[in-house]
Amino acid sequence: MRAMVADASLLEINVTFVVEVIAFVAMLLILRRWVYPRIMAAAENRQNQIARALSEAERSRQDAAAALEDVSKQIEEARAQAREIIDRAHKAAVTETEELVRKGRRDAEAQIQRARSEIATERDKAIQEIRAQVGTLVVSAASKVLGESIDSRTHSRLIEESLAQVDSGNGTGAN
Repeated sequence: MRAMVADASLLEINVTFVVEVIAFVAMLLILRRWVYPRIMAAAENRQNQIARALSEAERSRQDAAAALEDVSKQIEEARAQAREIIDRAHKAAVTETEELVRKGRRDAEAQIQRARSEIATERDKAIQEIRAQVGTLVVSAASKVLGESIDSRTHSRLIEESLAQVDSGNGTGAN
């Protein structure tokens, strides 16, 4: 039974076990010396790349936010300018309309004044023609009534007197 117990031991130290332990430790040392630093460097590089990418993404996000704010400001300024341009155009249109109305009124008043002037001129011409005709008629009538011819001095005096009576409204139409 003892022999069985000796065979049944869990850990038996022999040359194979010692070689396996030495190989395992050698493998750990080799991994620690050459492989592990490379794995750690690759992991650190990857971690640094991720950190750079994150910081770059944050910077890009901030730049995009600043650009969005600038664009928003520019849009608002453009809207303000558009409103100002529309206001100025409206004011200019109102001013031009008012100026056209004033010009139209001035032109109408000028035409009315010209028409009044022409009417006055025509009235004066008609009065002069009527005076000349009345004078001639008065002289003719006076010549016939008096039965004699009137000299030019008397003729002028009679015309002036007749016209003065016509102007003053004292002329005798039918006595």
